[in-house]
Amino acid sequence: MKPQIDRILEGVRPAELIQLQALAEGKSGFGAGSLQPLEDKGWVETVAGTPLITLTGRTLLDGVSRPGQ
Repeated sequence: MKPQIDRILEGVRPAELIQLQALAEGKSGFGAGSLQPLEDKGWVETVAGTPLITLTGRTLLDGVSRPGQ
């Protein structure tokens, strides 16, 4: 497993972005540990078993939904 700093520096992967968008749309079905890469990058926090998109994750989603602004 990569250290957290390595995960942060590798940038945004398309699959991670799709997963983050699905989470924002309220879709469930994420297996145990499947959100770990998003948590390592600080985009998601899990509180009492509920994944929450952080401000950093929301900023990333907003940037993708409004490219060029």
